[in-house]
Amino acid sequence: MDSKKTIYYANNLEEVFYQLKTIAKLQIVGGCTGNDDLADNFLSVRNLPELCRIDKHERFFEFGSALTLTELEDIGEKNLPVVLYEALKTIANSQVRNLATLGGNICAKGIKQTLYAPLLALDARLEVQRELETLSIPFTKFTGIPHEYLLTKIRVPLEEWEVAVFRRLGPAHIITPMSASFVFLANTQNGQISNLRIAFAGSFWFRSQELENKLIGSHLPIPNKSILELVKEAGTQFDNAAKSTEIKPILKDQFLNLVKFSLEQLT
Repeated sequence: MDSKKTIYYANNLEEVFYQLKTIAKLQIVGGCTGNDDLADNFLSVRNLPELCRIDKHERFFEFGSALTLTELEDIGEKNLPVVLYEALKTIANSQVRNLATLGGNICAKGIKQTLYAPLLALDARLEVQRELETLSIPFTKFTGIPHEYLLTKIRVPLEEWEVAVFRRLGPAHIITPMSASFVFLANTQNGQISNLRIAFAGSFWFRSQELENKLIGSHLPIPNKSILELVKEAGTQFDNAAKSTEIKPILKDQFLNLVKFSLEQLT
């Protein structure tokens, strides 16, 4: 490590908040698996007990932000939302997952990493804290950790989904501009779509409630002509979300192919 860089440690959250207030431009890090450009001053929170908790409630999990991806994976396929578990399995390798943290995956700069789309689709909420205040932020409203706050918990609802599709795009095990994740979740009732989520995250993130609401209530099976019309609408919404981002055309093609494939799974 560069001798000009200083790493700090804390024994508890009180010490973290003190250092965030008193050390200029302090960068919070977890396992440092994705930090190629560390700030001059950074603080590791990976082993703080308060940030390594797993609390299961009837309708949701609460995960500490410093949980490693391996610890999440070890909860098991039967207990985690299927798209979250499948996403975890695609991340790097077991050695990296032993170090990388949930908070680090969410807060990584640049390309949105693998867990972003699943958490977006699952309507996760982020708890951020500073010394005397706690905020709960819907994942759909998340734009970054506010100044002097720390990401402490991630709340993930536990819902059953009849159709759950996760796909990772781009090269395996590494993050590049071609990397992205796609999630499609749907439930049906009385031959109609009763709930639906579509999420995409890579160079930018996309989830359109307007598109989801347009699909909710559709009768099943959806005629092929209607599927093509819905895919076209999804393309328009995708373009609107991506208009300030340079992306490879193949990513849009892959997104639309996955929307079509997912809709065809509804019967």
